[in-house]
Amino acid sequence: MAETLFHCDDVLWRRFQALCKARDETPGAVLRDLIRLEVKRHDSRKARRNEVPDERLLVRLRLLVAEALAVSGTWGQLHLALAQRGLKFVPAGGGLVLTDAATGNTLAKSSQVGPAYQDLVRRFGQGFPGHPLPGIAIRALARP
Repeated sequence: MAETLFHCDDVLWRRFQALCKARDETPGAVLRDLIRLEVKRHDSRKARRNEVPDERLLVRLRLLVAEALAVSGTWGQLHLALAQRGLKFVPAGGGLVLTDAATGNTLAKSSQVGPAYQDLVRRFGQGFPGHPLPGIAIRALARP
């Protein structure tokens, strides 16, 4: 097992030790868990980036999204138009993903099949209802 030293602000380290003591865990155990989580997070992000949706599926989804956008002037209208096509946009990270409405399976990022989230915000003049990061919409609307 490797032993690694790293530098940390004294005040921050004391606060960390106090938190560990309150949780009845050693700093080493907490740090090992954090390292495992970070490696797992990195690996899962890398795996997602390496996933390439089928190009024929993307072409079909682009057409369906374009049809839905053509008849939509609001998020609500877009939601209904997508639902008629068996699709749904849901928040993911700083944007939206297109999902299969029946199964909830992610099909593609919004930017892969149509406008990116910020472009949709500008188009509809507001953020996606219930999006967990409303600051993204505020910034998108603040830009000229």
